[in-house]
Amino acid sequence: MTVLSPHDLPALLKVLADPTRLRILALLELEELSVGELSRALGLAQSRVSNHLRVLREAELLRERHVGASTYLRSRLAGGGNGEAGHAARLWNSLREGLAELPEHEADRFRLSDLLAQRGPGTAEFFDALAGDWDKLGALFQTGQARHRAAAHLLPKGLVLADLGCGTGYMARALAGLATHLICVDRSQGMLDAARKRLDPAPTGTHIEFRTGELDALPIADGELDGALVGMVLHHLEGLDGALGEMRRVLRPGGTAVVLELAPHREEWMHRALGDRHLGLEAGDVVAALRRAGFEDVRLETVDDRYCPSAPGSEDDSTSASESGPVALPLYIVRGRVHTGPDA
Repeated sequence: MTVLSPHDLPALLKVLADPTRLRILALLELEELSVGELSRALGLAQSRVSNHLRVLREAELLRERHVGASTYLRSRLAGGGNGEAGHAARLWNSLREGLAELPEHEADRFRLSDLLAQRGPGTAEFFDALAGDWDKLGALFQTGQARHRAAAHLLPKGLVLADLGCGTGYMARALAGLATHLICVDRSQGMLDAARKRLDPAPTGTHIEFRTGELDALPIADGELDGALVGMVLHHLEGLDGALGEMRRVLRPGGTAVVLELAPHREEWMHRALGDRHLGLEAGDVVAALRRAGFEDVRLETVDDRYCPSAPGSEDDSTSASESGPVALPLYIVRGRVHTGPDA
């Protein structure tokens, strides 16, 4: 951003003279928000908010980050006037003290707090916001063998396969080329957009389709699949039965379900940074849940691989990974088969 000179101040004062724009900057100083989230926090129509955002963009008072079809915004004016915003930041610091006198400001903060609680770990918005950095956080493995071992269980080639909770397509890359039709499902459009880029161009002979949906309500028809993989996803869910029941529904008789998961661990920072609801899952619990869902021939096996994430800012966070570098967390695979008899 160009540092404003005193000659630019009249135009800046005009931009900041509008109470709604002050409310917008106040919220975007507290939190990075999408346009839709900002509209909900302000209690205003998105079209009205967009008009004010246009003015703030033209004044170069906003930072923007694009994730798929979503735009995330943050104020440039933090920092006390010593950074890139110069005179604008110093003027904002003076105005900030009077924000409490705006009758809507307290209500804005209340709605923002409620919105952030709803957006917490496990929601589509949470993963949309992480999509740009997910490969740095959510797809770090020691050897990559786990991905390929999981995919190998879905052989032979020429099948209809699905990567459920595909994220940015790390697991799907191992399936591409094995299937004539590969369906990638995720609740986050940002993740699907990143997966589409990673998997383009598709291998010859494989048609790849991207569908938005929840694991406990899959956008897949009954018996549409020969095989389904859910890799490093179940620990994000509250429970197992809904998702595994859906896997059973979408597999045809003789179809195979493969689960790649983390063993239990103690990396508490992964709740916050990666949206992990559970710190790994007991393999026995996954085996039991697959059997409850109606799978037979359920097998558990270990893999000679580790999941190796690093905590953001680990050097400053006593609850995160050790200062020596990324952690190395053990993995396992559980697979099951749909019965081929007449009652399947």
